[in-house]
Amino acid sequence: MFAKVTAIVIGIGVLACGVLVQRQQRYELARDISRAHWRMLEQERTLWSLRAEIARGTRPAEIRTAVDRLNRRWRAIPYRIEDGSLPMQGETIDQTQRVEFGG
Repeated sequence: MFAKVTAIVIGIGVLACGVLVQRQQRYELARDISRAHWRMLEQERTLWSLRAEIARGTRPAEIRTAVDRLNRRWRAIPYRIEDGSLPMQGETIDQTQRVEFGG
């Protein structure tokens, strides 16, 4: 009788330890996910800050001046979104218009 009770107590103790280990692993995983999410948000904030800085530094007039200093002929990019000239679904793109840089 004593051996059975001892075996049951030891079995319950082992199960309790297993449950505690699983709970601790779950807490650690949640912490790791939270830290990864926080790092991702920080990187996104940095990315948007850099994008804003680039947008402030690249005004159209400055870009035109820089291109003029290169003394090259530039052609417009076909199918710009602002033009509304994107081909519709199922239409083929005219391959004769190619973008050439330099001249």
